[in-house]
Amino acid sequence: MPAVARGSAVKPPSSKAASTANPMAANPKRTAHMNAPSSDNYTASDVARHSTKEDAWVIINDSVYDITHWIPRHPGGSIPLVQYAGRDMTDAFRAYHGPNGKAAKTLNAYRVGSFVDDDQCESPKDHLATASGDSVASAASSNAAPHVAAFRTLVAGLEDEFHTDYVHYAKLGACLVALFASVVYCVVGEGNGFYTHMLGAVLLGMFWQQTMFIGHDAGHGAITHDHAKDFYIGLIVGNLCNGVGITWWTTTHNVHHCACNSLECDPDIQHMPVLAVTPKYFDSVWSLYHQRRMTYDKFARFMVSVQHYSFYPIMAVARFNLYIQGLILLLTSKEMKPQRRVLEMGVMGLYFTWLATLVSYLPSGEKTAFLLLSHAVGGLIHVQICLSHFSRKIFEGRPENNKWVEMQLDGTMDIDCPKWLDWFHGGLQFQTEHHLVPRMPRHKLRRFREEVVKPFCDEHGLQHDSPSFWEANKEVWNTLKASAEAAKLSPAFVHAVNLEG
Repeated sequence: MPAVARGSAVKPPSSKAASTANPMAANPKRTAHMNAPSSDNYTASDVARHSTKEDAWVIINDSVYDITHWIPRHPGGSIPLVQYAGRDMTDAFRAYHGPNGKAAKTLNAYRVGSFVDDDQCESPKDHLATASGDSVASAASSNAAPHVAAFRTLVAGLEDEFHTDYVHYAKLGACLVALFASVVYCVVGEGNGFYTHMLGAVLLGMFWQQTMFIGHDAGHGAITHDHAKDFYIGLIVGNLCNGVGITWWTTTHNVHHCACNSLECDPDIQHMPVLAVTPKYFDSVWSLYHQRRMTYDKFARFMVSVQHYSFYPIMAVARFNLYIQGLILLLTSKEMKPQRRVLEMGVMGLYFTWLATLVSYLPSGEKTAFLLLSHAVGGLIHVQICLSHFSRKIFEGRPENNKWVEMQLDGTMDIDCPKWLDWFHGGLQFQTEHHLVPRMPRHKLRRFREEVVKPFCDEHGLQHDSPSFWEANKEVWNTLKASAEAAKLSPAFVHAVNLEG
């Protein structure tokens, strides 16, 4: 299980590292490439000393980059870069970007030198605090497992596979148009009664679920493989069809992928005060994503103590929370460009307009039932997302060097289902493959699992889990129940257990 060491001593930086600690200090408008020699060599321990938002170096492939001034301009959000500051982010970068794309060309401007191996390296303390207030240190070991190099070679050979079959999406689009037309007919059709209206609510929930799958694909740039073009696809299926902001989604989801199931980093498992996937959250963990402490108080203790019963009802209304979260980001984000903010808010306004218009055709006594039922059916996707992660291993701190494969295998699982049910799961049944290589088009994931990922795991002795849909639900329920029962115990006892690990 990926973890981080705690309490290692801070070493003074080497003279070379110290002299180039801030290559832009003389002229912050100039890039690191302009201000620092690119022929210098740095070890993992040198890079680890630059682990804050104000001083961020990373290792990608065989080079070292000072990305400090790129962080606020990163289209995928600043948080993933901050969480990898001072670390090797080769696998995270390759997960989202091709070797010859715009991102790779932009990255070259920030190169400060070459990465060299150092078997004796030891990372200094991390400057980002954890739940307990202690600092987190990451062992930047150069003794990477053999599968690390093998996986990078494997991914490098997949570039030709990142091509989408647009016929697949044309068929999906036609089905979704027919589905939405059925919703409209059920609601506004002359002579339709209560049960037909409620059928329309069920179909609308299915429409939301299926279009969000496409939004998920677009958010990863896995449709056209051009992030700008996929943004507009996401704008249509996310903001317009679902009322869920595509920028909010990519902001949270990129962090989730890059720090999968991290106690402090991953927003997709941080649901206090209503849910706690591990008793470790009873220590009022500091969220490195939300930049606030997730307080475990009396209210949280009560909610968690019944969470195995409240989980599915909460999922049934989870879409309302997504509306709120998306609007909060649009109104408060300091990183979003004004043009995008106006565009997304305008398109989201169109969503609420068409939904309100549709509901207005219903009798007044049916409107609330229609909204609740449609949102409950649409909430299936929230259950599906949780199934892949809630019962998996949790690690503490930021992602470790060279642990991408283990982090994704430990933090995800597939859902075993027949091929004819692939439409229902929308690619989420291949979460392990998707997390390892997010750019792989959805319609290729089944073959990718059988022909590439499973043989790779078998060859390197890595575990690949794939329970059935019902078994996965049972695992999540048992995980939530275990935390619920722990919530009923003495807080001092639970804290002592957490300290023991």
